[in-house]
Amino acid sequence: MKSLSYIIATKNKLPYLKIGLEKLIANKKPDEEILVADGASTDGTKEYLERLRRDGKIEDFISEPDYGLAHALNKLVLRSNGELLKYLSDDDVFDYKIIEICKKFMLEHPEIDLINTEGGSLNNPFKMLREKDPLQIVRSLNYVNEFKKWQIDHKPFYFCDLGILFRKSSLPIIGLWNTLFPGPDIELSLRTSAGKVKIAWYTGYSYVNISNPQSVSVVFMKRTKNLTDRLNKFYLDKNPEPIFIVKIKILKNKLKMFFSPKEKQIPMDFQKEWPKLIEISEKWINIKNNQAKTEFLWNK
Repeated sequence: MKSLSYIIATKNKLPYLKIGLEKLIANKKPDEEILVADGASTDGTKEYLERLRRDGKIEDFISEPDYGLAHALNKLVLRSNGELLKYLSDDDVFDYKIIEICKKFMLEHPEIDLINTEGGSLNNPFKMLREKDPLQIVRSLNYVNEFKKWQIDHKPFYFCDLGILFRKSSLPIIGLWNTLFPGPDIELSLRTSAGKVKIAWYTGYSYVNISNPQSVSVVFMKRTKNLTDRLNKFYLDKNPEPIFIVKIKILKNKLKMFFSPKEKQIPMDFQKEWPKLIEISEKWINIKNNQAKTEFLWNK
């Protein structure tokens, strides 16, 4: 048995996948494994993964049609051999030192089902054209305060799953990713924080989510909004916003875009700019972790 299984789902995003996967391979420990699910890509992903497996750089991969991110990840979970599982996206940035710290904590605390961390979001890459300071480009997501509230009242809350590391033996209480949701972390966060899952939090920063035209959150924005409204009602007894409020917000966003700096209107070549976005995100994580007083939080 391995100590940790890294699982990655991808489809037709080879330029992004190569950068992230090669960084993972360089940081992988001997007692860890890498599993990849490719949704029948047509851009050379399958051939790339075949070479990596042949060279012993990844343990295994699947290349076949699937029903989206959740379905692909669930298949990998069932094939994994790790005591712990770590989901990595194919187009974001991760800090493997922080992941290793969380791995050590989980192995030393078998009573914990799941641990998550702080992270960042680079959801406006156009800022890169006019800002040089990574702290002005990447936004801190700051979930830790919501977690502290959850420790007291156990009220469900949203969090990003990019920081999650969980125990495979805890799957009966955590459950798999929900295939109804294109971005399944929305449902997973509410379900796990509403249930009996024993969650810990590390206040270090382990990831930056980078928005791009192929991001699940971008491609399925409208569908995700409709499903989130249903989740809010079920878990939080919160009704959707009135339609006139929604229309006002849409108009506000359009006006904001119209009056925004001209740089925002420049179409970016994301594949060309991607290494720069990676570099900015890595600098941001290093700055935040050097500034942060990190600690583990959990109900002992």
